[in-house]
Amino acid sequence: MKLTAIDRCPLCQSPRIALFKKGTIVPENISSADFKITDSHYGSRWTFYSCRDCGFVFANPAPAKATIAEFYASLADEEYSQEDEGRGRNFSTVLKRLRPYAPPGSRLLDVGAASGIFLNLARKAGFQVTGIEPSAALVADAEKLFGLKLFCGTVEQFIANEKFAVITVLDVLEHVTDPGDFLTVLSRVLAPGGMLVIVTPDISSLAARIMGGRWWHYRVAHLNFFNRRSLARILGDRGFTIVLRKRFAWNFSVYYLLTRLLPFLKGRALQKPLKKLHLKLQLCDSWEIYARKKEK
Repeated sequence: MKLTAIDRCPLCQSPRIALFKKGTIVPENISSADFKITDSHYGSRWTFYSCRDCGFVFANPAPAKATIAEFYASLADEEYSQEDEGRGRNFSTVLKRLRPYAPPGSRLLDVGAASGIFLNLARKAGFQVTGIEPSAALVADAEKLFGLKLFCGTVEQFIANEKFAVITVLDVLEHVTDPGDFLTVLSRVLAPGGMLVIVTPDISSLAARIMGGRWWHYRVAHLNFFNRRSLARILGDRGFTIVLRKRFAWNFSVYYLLTRLLPFLKGRALQKPLKKLHLKLQLCDSWEIYARKKEK
């Protein structure tokens, strides 16, 4: 795998960058399986640098965009939809908070739609839904499970016939090689006054500081991290105004949580009863951002 050294912050172009966290992975050993949404190799990470001016944290040296795209295109994640009830609870909160800014019938684009759990709920809530997902396997899952026909590819390959009132980027921004360019592309298909919804880890959170290198958001698939300051910077530079900022909470079954920590329990007799028990985790280590695109 080819890696490129970076001498300036990709977000603000400041040369004042410094080592933030030394890496633990061997790039040559990485496969598409390492990019699963349900991956539980917590603490696996690239070498990260941080910007002393804007607070952005990024993989350095950085993997090539084309290489990462290939991993996602060949990705399969059978376990993702098995936790649809817990994930649905997470997503329902987003839809509830979005309601004051986008009435039923609004056109909504979900980027990184996975197997379509969020889009299915958004459709039931009255939105006209479209989804983008690079994994062919997850696109097939979305059609099989929910009858959703997602666009299989990247945001750069997607062609929109009309602009959207809402674009959701839920646990996606930390996965892209160039989040600035990524948001610029999305802005082009978002209508003036439209809403951008982002959920992403907070690198400055108390949980991140306490857990250190064992923080659960340190995973091979995560290439960059934001804090409050760097998120405001990247959005403001692209014509967005943050109108609501919340801490994202996670809902999962006890079975899912246990098998993240103890993978050998998968498929055991306890699966059925433990899947009926759900926990809401508010670790205060992820941002949930609602940002409005400025009117021209």
